[in-house]
Formats: sequence, C-alpha cells, structure tokens
Amino acid sequence: MKIAAYCRVSTDKDEQLDSLLHQKEFFTQYAKRNGHELFRLYADEGITGTSLKKREEFKRLLRDAELGLFDMVVVKDISRFARNTVDALQSIRKLKAMGINTLFLTANMDSMGDSEFVLTLFSAMAQEESNNLSKRVKWGKRINAEKGRVPQRVFGYDRIDKFTLEINTEEARIVRKIFSLYNEQGLGCRTISMTLNRDNDKTKYGNDWDARGVRRVLVNPLYCGVLVNHKYEIEDFLTGKQVSVPKEERFCHQRPSWAIVTPEDFQKTQEIMDSRRTKYDSGQPFRDARYSSRHIFSTLIKCAHCGRSFTRKTYTYVNTRVYWRCVTNDQYTAEKCDNRVTLDEPELIAELRKYFASLIEDKDIFVASILARLDKQLPEAQKPEQARQEMETKRKKLLRKKDRYQEMYANELIGMAELKGKLASVAEELKAADLEQISQPRQISNAEQIMQRYRQQILRFLELETVTNMDMRRLVDHISVDKNGNVRVVLKEFADSQ
Repeated sequence: MKIAAYCRVSTDKDEQLDSLLHQKEFFTQYAKRNGHELFRLYADEGITGTSLKKREEFKRLLRDAELGLFDMVVVKDISRFARNTVDALQSIRKLKAMGINTLFLTANMDSMGDSEFVLTLFSAMAQEESNNLSKRVKWGKRINAEKGRVPQRVFGYDRIDKFTLEINTEEARIVRKIFSLYNEQGLGCRTISMTLNRDNDKTKYGNDWDARGVRRVLVNPLYCGVLVNHKYEIEDFLTGKQVSVPKEERFCHQRPSWAIVTPEDFQKTQEIMDSRRTKYDSGQPFRDARYSSRHIFSTLIKCAHCGRSFTRKTYTYVNTRVYWRCVTNDQYTAEKCDNRVTLDEPELIAELRKYFASLIEDKDIFVASILARLDKQLPEAQKPEQARQEMETKRKKLLRKKDRYQEMYANELIGMAELKGKLASVAEELKAADLEQISQPRQISNAEQIMQRYRQQILRFLELETVTNMDMRRLVDHISVDKNGNVRVVLKEFADSQ
C-alpha cells in the first residue's frame, strides 16, 4: 500500500526540530516494517496545530490526496494532525470521501473503522490540551511582564539577561537622530527612513529603514526610560488573534538609566504625532496639513479619497520622468486607496500657467466667479438681497409701531411723558437698523479688490522662469485629484474649486 505520513512540531527550537527528525525516522521504519511504500513524508516545522492557515505541507497533502497519489495517511498522534476539532474532522471527512483512510498510531484508530464520535472525542481532547497550554503560556508571560522582562531584541540596546538592557552607543545615536529629525525638522516617518538610508544608518539586523520601523522607535516609551509590558495578549488560541490590552492593565517599569532621549522630547513627539493624526482624521483633510517646501507641489496636491498628499516620484529609462501620485496608494497600492492617477510635473506646471493666464484675460468672468463664491460663503442671513428685504420689513414695522403710539396718545391712552419714551425707543431701533444696512457686505467692491490682488499675483507668477513651492502657495490653497483623473485647483481665498 502506498502511504503518506504527516508530522508537525509547533516551534522551531532545536529540541523540537530534533523531535521532528525522530518522527521522520519513525515513519520510514514503520513503512518498511509493515511492507508499505512511503510515497512522501509531509512535515510542517514551527507551525501551530490550531489552524490550517500556515500549514503548507498539510495543505499539500490534501492536494496530493485529490490526485490519488497515495492510499492512506499515517499520523503518529491526533494532536500532530490538528489541535482544532473542526479542522480535524473536516480534513478526515475530506480524505474519507476520496477513499483515503487516516490512521492514528498512538490511539490505534483509523477513520474508516472507528466511529466519528470517538475521533471527535480525541480531537476535542487535543484542542482542550492546546487551550490549557495557551493559558499556561499566557499566565507565564504575564508574570514575566509584571517582573519587568525585556524584549529579545530592541533597537538601541543590547540584552544582558531577561530583565536587563544596556544602551548600545551607535544605535542610541541613530535613535536620537530620529527624534531630532521628527521634532526639530518636522520630517515624517517615511522621509526620516529615506534620510537614514542615505546616511547608511542601518537597523539592528543591518537592513534599510522603512516608515514603520521609524514609527516604532518614535512611539516606544522605553527610549525615555519607561518599560511598558503586557501591551498585547492572545484573544483566541485557535485564531491566534492579538488584542490590545487597556492601558490601565499594562505594567510600567521606570528605568531612567535606560533613557536615550529626555521625557520632554518623547512627550513632544507624541503631541506632534497626535496633532498630525487629528488633522488627517478630521473632516477637512486639506486644511492645515503638514507644511513642506522641498518641491514645487509639496503637500499641495491632495487625494480626494484618502485626504493624504501626493508624493513626488522620479523614473529614469532613457529620459527622467518626474511625476506625482497618492502617497497611500504608493505605499499600500489599492489596499487602502485605489487612486492610481499620476500627474507629470512639467505638464501640470504648464496647465496651471494656462489656467492662471485665462483668469486675467477675461475680467468679467473672473469677477463674476468671485461674486458667486462670496455669495456662497456668506450665511443666509448675511446675503445682500435677503438682508435688504429684511431691513425694509423691519423699518415698516417700527414706523407702524410709532403711528400706534401717537394714536394711543391722541385717544388719551398714554401720557406725554410715556409717548416721548416710546418714540425715543423706536427712534433708536430705526437708527440701529440703518447702521446695520450700511454695514452689509459690498460684494462688488470686495470682488474688485480680490481681482486686483489676484491679477498682480498671477502676473508675477507668469513672469517667473522657475516656480517655487512658496510662489505656488501664494495663489493655490490645494489641488484635489480623484481616481478618475479629475483635477480641481482651489485658489487661496476660496474654499470651493476653480
């Protein structure tokens, strides 16, 4: 009979791998002893049995079974087959439906001869054993966390023993550099990683830095002398899903001798990070974004979908192409933002020049657009035509009130002194209404002033041979781009696109 053997160890420690070698030797001898042909030994190393997700050899066994490459699967113990009752039963049923028997040597059971109830009991016992093991491991980790156990590897330090770290001088220099670039120069995590790589500053493993690695440094309180343990724990041993532990349940150990940066510098970093996160998460992602003037369109081009800025990219084959694309899509592709639009920098500059030139060529259209936007920005109660009608209605009511007071005096319902008081009150209200009407926005005048100011700025812009980021900011609030390639230019004075 042609058989396939399956074995697994849950860690990649030396003693476990040694156990794996013994299992392989055992199945080779088992096949010879029983006159079977060992088709293949499928072995997963360092993989948990609570899920099939990462057990590539086990999945390969099932695929080969569908091809009819063997007649029986031999497993030493049901816990090696799976520690998840559902996975075990589903796999056994799948093999059984293909006419392939599954033999468990330790319990002397097979899927063809024994009832599914017995197999279920043994599978459940294996799952419960895994559950108890998970609880013991979790408890042990909690005890060590409470005692102040340090990580196996952490950048900036050398591990002396389970509870002691020593500052690594060279790595500490890089840590201080990261905090300085973030706090003092206002650089983002990605730009900092590029700076470190340019300066040939490597990670602990000798690799290049990326934005995530920089961020892990910036948010780790260990660098200001505070060791925080028990931040995450396994929620479900079957899925292995980690959940964040509430801050009040974490263990904080003060280790001032391990501080690489001052607590004040670390706190400043967290405040800057919170501020930037708030701006990105707000309903107005284009407002007050982090400022950069490195390139002409730095932080000016915004993605209409995720709200983040476009990043400048260069590509050289025969000629060098300079273009801009959404930074989220560039980092994560369509996983977090599906805006794949790219804007060639020279073409965008040329189109903007054409657009600005067209604004000053037709004065009437430009003034009309300013009028429309001023009118849209004003609250309903402040719009001129509506305000004029309301003022006229108010004046008529006050005049009617004045007539009624005079009639009441004529009919001897009120005296002269009271009449004078009421007429004085009406006169004050009429005066206030007249002043309010005079102070209403004069749109034509405002439009003319804005148009003249823009005209001067545009003429200056068009005369420039080289345009800087500051020149662009004098005219443009931001440029919004959606995934369909629609580009909207928002002028500095207005909140609506041109």
